[in-house]
Amino acid sequence: MKKNTSFVITCVTLVMSIIFLIMFDLLILNSTEKIYSPNYSKSNIEFDKYKNVQTGARKDTDAVDINDVLLELMQVADIYENENIRVVQETQENDESQNLTNENNTIDVQDESQSKDENTTEQQQVMPTWRIEIPKIGVNAPIKSGTSQAVLATAVGHFEESVDWNGNVALAGHNRGYNCNFFQNIKNLKKGDKIIYYTEYGKRVYEVVTNKIIQQTDWSYIENTEDNRITLITCVENMYEYRRCIQAIECI
Repeated sequence: MKKNTSFVITCVTLVMSIIFLIMFDLLILNSTEKIYSPNYSKSNIEFDKYKNVQTGARKDTDAVDINDVLLELMQVADIYENENIRVVQETQENDESQNLTNENNTIDVQDESQSKDENTTEQQQVMPTWRIEIPKIGVNAPIKSGTSQAVLATAVGHFEESVDWNGNVALAGHNRGYNCNFFQNIKNLKKGDKIIYYTEYGKRVYEVVTNKIIQQTDWSYIENTEDNRITLITCVENMYEYRRCIQAIECI
């Protein structure tokens, strides 16, 4: 009887020891996997502890919703603990901001370029069709029909008795004492200097061949000619009975 009892106690003790060893091994294995697993972070361990406490304390709580919220919080914590993740995110945000700035700058440059083009177009539209240019002395002046004081106050005047295209085009202008002294420096023109003439018929370029002083009553220089030329007439300083005469022949 005593032998049977001792045998039973021995068996029970052995079974309990085996069960205890198995439970202890499982516990050690589980802890080792959590600690040394590369995908298991501190946030996961904290989350497991928090989950166990919450599950034991409140059975009526929706565990799925709480777990989702806590998981998101733990992921946010991981991001701020991991400097590499923050650097990537900040770099992406900076790149997006830089791209937006570049797009805005491109739009501003395009708008500015378009504005300049529009201003240039407006200036070209305002430029009169009938005008004269003398690059040597910086003249770019409109031409109007007649040689009255009203005309010469705002433009270069065209002698109405002369032609306006083929032949000898005769023009007059002030050289001092007025707001529009377009012919002030024609006395400085020399042979070979260019005079450019624009009309609705087209454009002609002339070369100076004559620069002289003539009598006030000498109108022969504005008479028509067979060749195409342009004649400029203005006063001479302090010599009322004389006129300055510039003649240029069309460049062929």
